[in-house]
Amino acid sequence: MMHREDDRPTSPRAPAGPRRAGGRWYLPVATLLLLVAAFFRTWDLTTTPPGLHAEELINAQISEMVRQGDVSVIYDEVQPAREGLYYALLAASTTVTGDGLMLWRLPSVWLSMLALAITTLLMRRLFGRRVALMSLGLMAVAFWPVWMGRAVQHVALMPLATAVVAFTLASAFNARRPTEASLWFTVGGIALGLSQYVHVTAWTLPVLFVVYVLYRTIVNRPEIRRHRADIWYTLALAAVIDLPLGLYLFRYPGAREPVPITQQPGLIAEIPGRLVSSLAGLVLQGDMLASHNLPGRPVFGPVVGALLLLGIGVALARWRRAPYGLALLWLIIGLLPTAFLPRKPDFEYMAVILPVVFVFPALGLRAVFQLTRERLRGRVQQAATSGVGVLIAALIAVNAGWTYRDYFLIWPSLDEVQTAYQAKLGRLAHYLDTSTDPTPVSVCSIPVDERDEPFALTNARLLDILMHRSMAGIRIFDCTQSLVIANGGESQRIIFPRSHYYEHLPGPLLAWMRYAEDEGVPGVGPDVVMRLEVSNELADYAGAFITTALTAWPPEARVTGLAPLPLSFGYNVTFLGYEIRDEQVRAGDWVEVTSYWRMDGPPPPEVWQFMHMLGNPVVIVAQDDGLGVNTGTLQVRDVFLQHSMIQTPTGLAAGPYPLSLGLYFPQTGERLPAFVDGNAIADRVFLRSVTIER
Repeated sequence: MMHREDDRPTSPRAPAGPRRAGGRWYLPVATLLLLVAAFFRTWDLTTTPPGLHAEELINAQISEMVRQGDVSVIYDEVQPAREGLYYALLAASTTVTGDGLMLWRLPSVWLSMLALAITTLLMRRLFGRRVALMSLGLMAVAFWPVWMGRAVQHVALMPLATAVVAFTLASAFNARRPTEASLWFTVGGIALGLSQYVHVTAWTLPVLFVVYVLYRTIVNRPEIRRHRADIWYTLALAAVIDLPLGLYLFRYPGAREPVPITQQPGLIAEIPGRLVSSLAGLVLQGDMLASHNLPGRPVFGPVVGALLLLGIGVALARWRRAPYGLALLWLIIGLLPTAFLPRKPDFEYMAVILPVVFVFPALGLRAVFQLTRERLRGRVQQAATSGVGVLIAALIAVNAGWTYRDYFLIWPSLDEVQTAYQAKLGRLAHYLDTSTDPTPVSVCSIPVDERDEPFALTNARLLDILMHRSMAGIRIFDCTQSLVIANGGESQRIIFPRSHYYEHLPGPLLAWMRYAEDEGVPGVGPDVVMRLEVSNELADYAGAFITTALTAWPPEARVTGLAPLPLSFGYNVTFLGYEIRDEQVRAGDWVEVTSYWRMDGPPPPEVWQFMHMLGNPVVIVAQDDGLGVNTGTLQVRDVFLQHSMIQTPTGLAAGPYPLSLGLYFPQTGERLPAFVDGNAIADRVFLRSVTIER
């Protein structure tokens, strides 16, 4: 049986006596440490780190796929493929809470807190109260578990899964009655099976179970004989649960590998060095990846690192005792995934050892504590014992201060972290979430090609993921071809995420930004959030169009002559006028036309504008169809500008070519009619002609 190592030397088989008086402080101290852990995992959760990493954005999108019904054991749309259990939990959480930067991170906080609680229970069962509390204190405030407890990463579930597997199996081996043991083995088999759907490193858990059984066979064969049937049952149950994943990996071997083994020709020779580097990452040089760690920062400082080595030495000396044997095997086998990674150490792929590695400094300190009690007597012994308690508190406090400084002050300010976590977008989302400014907001959102990059995000989609507020009320436009001037040109904010306003706007649209001023939002960069107020200028333009933007009815119209401006089209869209940049061009050149439209009621569903260059009233020689405005986001009095570019064919004969314009539904091709006095007249209008010069 796996007996607990008590806080003071006692017979390992001694029956449990009355509760020690010292046990009264266990629950208050554990509660205090869990509150400290909760502080580190929730403090500044919306702004530290300042945004979401590219991997986290992919995870958010996968969870949305789950919410839409795409439930899978593994998601291979991204490489390496990712196991599905975390995404199911994330989808369930955000279904209840909604999404937003903090709410994406909140499930990881809960998972981390549960992992701390279960690990503490396990370490108390194995090593006693003092060891459990010290390991809890260190894990509560260390940078590595704090980062993992706030990251939107599927590895965030791994410490909890590992702790649950270890706790259930330790309980099974420690059970006093066969029925109790069978129950714990059943729960352990389920946990062991489900753990394989968490992260690629979970393969170490069945290996740990089998190796631990072999270890117990060596040191306590009768115990293994008693549990032989339960052990086989546990493995069989886990295998049945893992059958879908196993079939997938049989068909697609290596799908989960971060770096394929076939691309590592010197792998075998490098394995020892990689393992040593990973172990050294605990005390010498930690993970260098800025998205995981303050580059190079070890898990433990010098003092705790020395206690770690001492604790490993204590465990090696007592390896025949079940708790120490389990801890050593857990540490060794949990490091194996890093042997297959060229980059070392990697804290993500060391997640299996996270619950156990913090127990070794506690074991080292307990050895010092026990040695002090044995060597000293009387008041000196009492003073030394109290001193050890003060030392534990000081170590936890110092590590807490170290982590607070590094995680909350230094790490987020690093250029690598600012870039990796898209800090400017995170701050922009925070600004939109917290702003009380009632003026309208329009956002430039350039379309992306999801065929080449299935997880590529437009600016609007990215802000929607990061923001806690709804995007309702925010106008969306593609600034490479369109511009929205909200509310008739009254004061408004126009936002250009991931760029400056002048980088994408075509010339005729960019001209309107000469009236804009930078809002100066802290942390998002210059020329991103612009304040625009052009109501007078826009009114002047609309008035001038009546005489300068001559518009005629097509031959098939029910009336002849000029069409009056402004001109109403179906679905509350009003045509205000247009500008032609150059009415005389050569064949092969581009014709640039900017059209002006206004919403006078509820907006239509998706519509496109057609701009045709005609050889005669029915023959199209060139055209440009499309609309860069999400019409569903528009509101009454919004004006939108569409910049059309028509490339004239080479060899086109010289002479005048009329332009025609209208709107249609791209799904059906149905055109929107133009009305005069409530009567539909035509479904297009003619603009001024463009002349092709010789």
